[in-house]
Amino acid sequence: MDPIEARLHLPKPGRIKIPKWLLPVLGYGVAAAALVWVFSQFPFAKLGEHLRTLDWGWISIAIVVEVSVYFLDAWRWKVILGPVGDPPFGSCVQAVFVGLFANDILPARAGEVIRCFLLSFKTEVPLSLALTSDLIERIMDGVWIVALYLLVTREIATHDDVNHGMWVFGISVGILALLLLWMLFHKQHAHKYLNKSKFGNRFLHLLDEIHRLGHWKELGATMAITGLYWLAQIFVIWAIARADSFDFGFGQMAFLLVVKTVGTLIPNAPANLGVFQATIIYALTKLYTERPEAAILAEIIFTVLTLPLLIGGAIAIAFAGFSLGDLHRHAHEAHNTQKLRLHEKSS
Repeated sequence: MDPIEARLHLPKPGRIKIPKWLLPVLGYGVAAAALVWVFSQFPFAKLGEHLRTLDWGWISIAIVVEVSVYFLDAWRWKVILGPVGDPPFGSCVQAVFVGLFANDILPARAGEVIRCFLLSFKTEVPLSLALTSDLIERIMDGVWIVALYLLVTREIATHDDVNHGMWVFGISVGILALLLLWMLFHKQHAHKYLNKSKFGNRFLHLLDEIHRLGHWKELGATMAITGLYWLAQIFVIWAIARADSFDFGFGQMAFLLVVKTVGTLIPNAPANLGVFQATIIYALTKLYTERPEAAILAEIIFTVLTLPLLIGGAIAIAFAGFSLGDLHRHAHEAHNTQKLRLHEKSS
């Protein structure tokens, strides 16, 4: 066995070890509580009527656009990685859909690491750069979410509890975005600052990776594609609501998407089951929708957004040459090996 791999199984002195079962148990616990809340007042008698009167033309459009959204996701990933490997678009698409499938099957958003591992395995992009690019994309997502919320609050009434959550989210995203920009503009200062402490030393590798990806043309293009990515998702939810005879505006659906996205940030059960529906219901009631109608629309949105991606992900897995279990194991081992190597470099 490789010495590094062997050390992965040794306990780390002086560090509290979190049991592996704890996060999944917490995730499933939150999901179960959310599902109890969702179905405690669910109008099962009305569900059939809603399904019979659905406009399947709009549902079809929503599905096509929803699948296309993740081609945009693959495109922006290819663009940001262009200067350091220029992975084929097809490999990016496959990795994105495999990651989505894993997120819908496995807890705690395991698909994020799996998709990075698969792209690294299939292309010349190092795993560390795939992970760093994924982090940068998430920061861009956060910036767009904050921008969307600021825009929609000019159109719809604000809600104190949502505002408080968005303040916390917005400040966190702002700090991360400013740190990223500072690292890009002041590499030498960042190196000097991080070198001062052993803890900061561990981030030097991340700083180098950010600089390898920090080409302004590609970052700007990625940010623009990210905007299209979120606008398309708003359209999808608007189309599903329209199919169920709800007359919402784009601003209201942007509000719903923001609440759902922020509400499901903490990794929990597969496909954010339970929490997904609960956040949709919560947002719809803030838009003055009756709780029973909100619950039915939340289930329709969950089904329309989840099933096509499960099918697309299953197809991507079939062409990947791995089972999902093998991908999960290899991705976990590769990620741990990389973390140990970085720890040894900073020691």
